[in-house]
Amino acid sequence: MTKPSSVIVRAANPEEGVAIAGLWRELWDVHEVWGGYAGTRDLRVYDQLAARLSEDARVRAGQPILGRHIHLVAQTAEGVVGQVEGWFDRHGVDETTPYTCEVRSLIVSARARTHGVGTALLQELARIAKQMSRGAPVVMAAEVLEPNPAHSFYARVGYTPVSWTARIDTRGATDAPSYGFGARQAVPNDALAIAMLDPSLAERRRAQGDVRFDRPRAVDATFVGALASHLARPFGSYDQCELVVVDTNMVVRASASLTVMSLDPPFVPARRGLLGRFALDPALPPAPLVEPLVRLGKRMALARGAGALELTDLDPPGAPINEAARLAGATPWSRIVERYA
Repeated sequence: MTKPSSVIVRAANPEEGVAIAGLWRELWDVHEVWGGYAGTRDLRVYDQLAARLSEDARVRAGQPILGRHIHLVAQTAEGVVGQVEGWFDRHGVDETTPYTCEVRSLIVSARARTHGVGTALLQELARIAKQMSRGAPVVMAAEVLEPNPAHSFYARVGYTPVSWTARIDTRGATDAPSYGFGARQAVPNDALAIAMLDPSLAERRRAQGDVRFDRPRAVDATFVGALASHLARPFGSYDQCELVVVDTNMVVRASASLTVMSLDPPFVPARRGLLGRFALDPALPPAPLVEPLVRLGKRMALARGAGALELTDLDPPGAPINEAARLAGATPWSRIVERYA
């Protein structure tokens, strides 16, 4: 698809903070309708956002790139009608793993939709990401809420789903049956067991077409040592930890990562819990392993102020791990879509 000549995509100007903040308010209002995290109604927050956006544009001095962050706006005869952010990174240590440009806050004003604005923003974002990679492969990735009608838009421009997320209320009881497995926070002595499970996660991601992460890696002393050091850090100082599932013989059969983070304005102040990187013993069915991870993840996320827990890195609806999340009480939340730049 070619960019319509009536759409200009460029870096923001300092005087456009108010217009861009207005786009953010439009996005957050509709996201809340779709069941997303609530946005504030406090006009002072949007005034502060506008000031921050103007200052950000002044610092960039007409350039869309600042470190790993990319910010673009779309202009038509009606003024600024869209914006997109991108975050450029590589998720792993393998040099063959593509760089990822994460599409964030793609917004097109309601008055400008169906005019090619979203396509133009994504095309320019991909062009800049390829420039930043200096010839290395780049994959574009975006998270889309399940009720969001943008699914059809992303499909039209070549993005395909590769990962799914479900969501569960941390305050509700877990109705799923107990399977006789127990979950606990991982400790340094679990490092080897977690490392041995890691290839199952990498293989599942690749089988689903998710190329953002490293291929299965060899389990060596360096990998295990780094993991043990990570597990030695206390949960709470950085709000990220590993959980494991053990059987009746105390053998580790599964692992997952729990993260709890604060949502920044213009969200209403809240905490967001995420449970992902499900690495499961392939010799066992997923449901008995996922349920205790979800049960413990809910309890730990709630203790840190998160009212909901998102289960990320799932396979497609109806597939074993996604079905295990459903049996644990979670409902569909979003999906990750990708395409090569």
